[in-house]
Amino acid sequence: MNPPRVLIVDDDLALLQALPESLRLRIESVTVDIADSGRAALDLITNMEYDAIVTDIKMPGTDGLTLLGEIRTRRPDTPTLVITGHGDHALAIDALRGGAYDFIQKPIDRDYFVASLRRAIQIAELRRQVKEQQLALERHANELERTVEERT
Repeated sequence: MNPPRVLIVDDDLALLQALPESLRLRIESVTVDIADSGRAALDLITNMEYDAIVTDIKMPGTDGLTLLGEIRTRRPDTPTLVITGHGDHALAIDALRGGAYDFIQKPIDRDYFVASLRRAIQIAELRRQVKEQQLALERHANELERTVEERT
């Protein structure tokens, strides 16, 4: 397994400083990229594959729900966690219906957040392994077909 790569998207600069440091202390070898807007996140997502993405729902410009929709389109296998403010339950439900892996409520419970993110990273790794095994099976099936054709 390669070291995990996570993207955190939030317009709160204090959170953008605190969360990556917390993750680096709790998840071995994690690489954390940050984006302070949905637009900046889309630029990163276009060029980089992430094991998990964490985004705030309420941001100026491209909000978290819009970003979630773009992630589902561009990187459908990437688990996405959404961060919601206290009392944003309707938005959290919308996010889960829109394909979010989990929602994290502010103030953030770091233990819950890290545990959820670890599970999301594991899911991404399992999906990658399944794809690799499917490709290997397809190659093997093609080789068998060629061998049968050559011998008949």
